[in-house]
Amino acid sequence: MSGQKPYQENREMEETNSAFMDFIKFLRDFVILLIIVILIRYFVVTPFRISGDSMETAYHDGEYILVNRLSYLNFDTHFDNFIGTGSSKNMLQKGAEMIKKIPLHIGDPVRGDVVVITPHIDTSKEYYIKRVIGMPGDTIRFENGNVSIKTTQSQSFIELREPYLSANSKGFTFLPTSVGTQKEFIIPDGHYWVMGDNRQNSADSRNCFQRCTPGNQMHLAPRKDIIGRVLLDFGNFDLFKDGEFPKLGTLKWVHHPRFFDTQRNAEYPELEK
Repeated sequence: MSGQKPYQENREMEETNSAFMDFIKFLRDFVILLIIVILIRYFVVTPFRISGDSMETAYHDGEYILVNRLSYLNFDTHFDNFIGTGSSKNMLQKGAEMIKKIPLHIGDPVRGDVVVITPHIDTSKEYYIKRVIGMPGDTIRFENGNVSIKTTQSQSFIELREPYLSANSKGFTFLPTSVGTQKEFIIPDGHYWVMGDNRQNSADSRNCFQRCTPGNQMHLAPRKDIIGRVLLDFGNFDLFKDGEFPKLGTLKWVHHPRFFDTQRNAEYPELEK
């Protein structure tokens, strides 16, 4: 009988070691999966939910969208908001400073793109969804409720047709009184003029994202603040109507998903003539 004890002890030890190794493998796999998810979310695609109606009628309040970060990936600007401007930086920020030196530049926003940006002025809101209207080097003019652009290739202003605007927004693109008498703006390199499609209810470049004052005229969206272009629109549905638990057959789409029919950008053939 006494000769069986070492065997039992060894077996118990092997079972303990096996359970411990299984836990280590699980922990390893979990960490790897977590890193992959973070990398995909930060560099490839990120989900968002729209809050507000500034992009009506192209996008609606409450809709779920997937934003393509990869199309605008540019290491030179991608890590600027993460690194910050302070002199004291932690290990992750120092690592980001090294990565941003890698000469990887996939693409930049194009006129008409529907983009998600991080507002550089409005700290009360984390993200905005807007449409790119003015490009670096453009001169943009506001007159009689319409928008005109003079590109670097043209000698005169051309009025944008903007077919995506609703009847309530067509001819209602005005500047706020806080801007003063200025009607034309030159867009410098590395910056973009962005606006919502709902021109009567949108915090955008016209009103400095609702922060225009005599001492603050920051109308433009810096390149580093534009994180990606809308890729997919999943719509939204009424799950808990009037606070009640959903019943079978009562779920209804508030806005149907468009998936690959999502309005990601617009074209301006009038500027190509």
